[in-house]
Amino acid sequence: MRKQFALLTDRTEQRSLHGEAIHKVEMFAQRYALVQQRILKQDLFRPKLVSATSGGAGGKAASSDATHSLTPVESLLGRTGVKFLLGMVVQVEEGRYYLEDHTAQVPLDLTQASVLTDGFITENSIVLVEGEMVDGILQVHRMGSPIIETRQDALNTIGLQNSDIFNSLSSLSELEKLKEQELEHGEEGMFVILSDVHLDNPIVMEKLDKLFEGFQDMSPLPVFVFMGNFTSKPLSAARDGTKIMISYYEELANLICKYPTIATDGRFIFVPGPNDPGMSAMMPRPPIPNYFTGALRNKVPHAVFTTNPCRIRYFSKELVFCRQDIVSKLRRNCLLAPREDNMNERSGNQRMIQHAVKSMLDQGHLCPLPMPFNPIYWQYDHSLRLYPLPDAVVVGDRVEQYYETYADCDALNPGSFSSDFNFVVYRPLCIDESDGTTKSDLEFSQIED
Repeated sequence: MRKQFALLTDRTEQRSLHGEAIHKVEMFAQRYALVQQRILKQDLFRPKLVSATSGGAGGKAASSDATHSLTPVESLLGRTGVKFLLGMVVQVEEGRYYLEDHTAQVPLDLTQASVLTDGFITENSIVLVEGEMVDGILQVHRMGSPIIETRQDALNTIGLQNSDIFNSLSSLSELEKLKEQELEHGEEGMFVILSDVHLDNPIVMEKLDKLFEGFQDMSPLPVFVFMGNFTSKPLSAARDGTKIMISYYEELANLICKYPTIATDGRFIFVPGPNDPGMSAMMPRPPIPNYFTGALRNKVPHAVFTTNPCRIRYFSKELVFCRQDIVSKLRRNCLLAPREDNMNERSGNQRMIQHAVKSMLDQGHLCPLPMPFNPIYWQYDHSLRLYPLPDAVVVGDRVEQYYETYADCDALNPGSFSSDFNFVVYRPLCIDESDGTTKSDLEFSQIED
């Protein structure tokens, strides 16, 4: 029996915010299956039907042909020796962790474990494990994150139609036409990205005024991406909090209307933060309700209030925008100290940022965290997945600005606009005139006094 990918739509599957227990099981099973098929395509775990042998006496196999087989957890019973496993770290009992796959679960002893890869290992992380059974417990020798797969390799495997979540490309010929248009017009586009745009702070509003003034004469205008939180503290429970919140969006609308070209032709995308009005802090978050944003929608026709996270297609590029404090959450929930690399020039917070970026992309998920610390709507977990990898992941986080490229995927953080008035200008497509190749480009910016 051959397995293959197929896109599920709302027409083929009815989803609810209030899922049943089976939906939680299916959520973790799908996460595991996506990583498993990715791992089994790697040469290290792909058995060779015919292995090359060296020409020396005895015919020893060449080291380049060495492969490993993944042992299911249920097959560990009664077997000795070092085994390689792929599973999810779960906490079945308080303070005691197990490795679980689609067959069974086994208790873990992590006291002697060493971490081989960059990234944070937390509960619910899917990991590769090397270890052996001792008295019914898996003694872990080494542990690491799954091997990454580039976007192009993933698309070659699952096919275009099974990966086009925008449902806009029906054939490879249409994709080629889109890429031709991308080369002709795509270099002109840019995204101006801000996070923590606190509308209740007068200084923030002054800086936004300067921002719009600086971009009003550009042609074409950039796409403005504003990410929450949109107030310095939650107002939903405050007295007259609803009226106050509505007034803040009205003030922003009036500010934008000072610049008629931006108000008429500018594109605005608003991504809610954890403290913004709406449903609870569970992920994914729905858009900010229309009740709060009606005035802005009426005055700025191209303002779009999206979910958190949201996905945008820019010609053939897929961009993911998400607002969450992922670095601090991963650090608090890390089970093993991240790997130290003496050859890496970065240290401190920059090194922690590298670990966080690699955790998200290796796990193929925006929230690779224990469920109690980052609740998720079980039937909407697919909206948080990063498989195939997008071309760029923009995470609004309350850490310093960063721009990383990993497995051909850009990962960036615009920084906190309310703290240092930082933002980024991201160009998904730049053409290198020397050899005609394309790449992305980013500029760290700050509005000074």
